[in-house]
Amino acid sequence: MAFTGSYVMESYENYEEFMEALGLQMPKGKVTEEVVTEIHQNDEFVMTKHLKDKTWCNKFHIGKEAELQTVAGEKFKTTVTLEGGKLKIQFPNYLYTAEVVADKLVEVQTVAGVSAKLISKKTK
Repeated sequence: MAFTGSYVMESYENYEEFMEALGLQMPKGKVTEEVVTEIHQNDEFVMTKHLKDKTWCNKFHIGKEAELQTVAGEKFKTTVTLEGGKLKIQFPNYLYTAEVVADKLVEVQTVAGVSAKLISKKTK
């Protein structure tokens, strides 16, 4: 469960469809590298994501309500859980899960029956 590190997107499935289901425009075939930085210290996480021209950061403790931010900049409150080595975050419009498998970060995001899977390789 060592989430700490910096990850660069290596492959994805249905990401463009997922973004469209969220109402975010992304030209077909233009998925760029996504960097995820997660720092785990006890139960505290700091997750910074870089996506195209957007960067956002969320800080939370497992099992405690936190105010988080979506890629669109909307703030919301939720409780992040860790079940079976998977982080689970219920965003306002979608469910996000993340787990580390070997040196890969596997993220799954689901909205309105559309799921996207991103696999990122650990670089640090």
